Amino acid sequence: MIRIGVYGLGKISHRVIQGILYANNADLYAVCSSSLEKANAFKKEYSAEKAYDDYEQMLHDQNLDMIYICTPNYLHAKHIQMALKNFKHVICEKPMCVSSKELDECFDYAKKQNCFLMEAHKTVFTPLNQKLFEMISNGEIGQVKSIDAQYATRLTESISEWHFNQTGAGCMFDIGVYPICYANRMANSKIKQVFRLKDEALIEYENGCVAHIATSWDVSMENTSHIYGTKGSITCKNFWKNIEALINENRMIVSQKSDFTGEIEHACACVEKGLIESPVMSRMASLEILKVIGV
Repeated sequence: MIRIGVYGLGKISHRVIQGILYANNADLYAVCSSSLEKANAFKKEYSAEKAYDDYEQMLHDQNLDMIYICTPNYLHAKHIQMALKNFKHVICEKPMCVSSKELDECFDYAKKQNCFLMEAHKTVFTPLNQKLFEMISNGEIGQVKSIDAQYATRLTESISEWHFNQTGAGCMFDIGVYPICYANRMANSKIKQVFRLKDEALIEYENGCVAHIATSWDVSMENTSHIYGTKGSITCKNFWKNIEALINENRMIVSQKSDFTGEIEHACACVEKGLIESPVMSRMASLEILKVIGV
């Protein structure tokens, strides 16, 4: 059982914690916020063992195995390296870093410290998307030739100021990484070249597949993915969290308690095996996402 501490108790942390609680190989050990009152409220609500208002203090807890980082994007690299310095394994919310240089530095340091490091991309680890990847790998829709994936939402409420004015700000870093990560996973090939136009991109892969991804904070879209193969197709709405999809017009439904549990169980399993890098969300997988963003 891997004992996890969650750092950064914003809106997304509630869903992350639910994912930990449902995981069969993880234990919610600690929570940390700049406000001890807030941390204690989370501790009580989710039955964590410890609550901290100081990140360094939590990192010095010898009973803690892994940190799940939920802080703002521009702080990720700093908080990752602080955890690694204290020999804690790390899962960090997407995007893990705001540049390829920053990401390489973090993975190099993790290797030096012999600690596991992974970017948190639930999209590839949901039960549905793991099943779809397996079906594609088995050739059930033939060779994948084209992928179209979009995630856009018109902002109707205020979001944190750092989303607009810090390094790693903007829609592509926020929700745009979902269709990028999904397309990269389902294409199952290295990127050959990328054509970017504002918040859309065409991605050509080395295996010949071409993907179109789109994102926006200004307009609403269908938020649907389409995967076209030589023997069939897959369609899924809200593909980053859904439990059902159409395969050649046949509906497939899977069970899921939390869309975050899959990534957490995978990371914990990697640590239990002594791995320092995920074979699925590896350094290369994270770099390929940043390649589309252009950093």
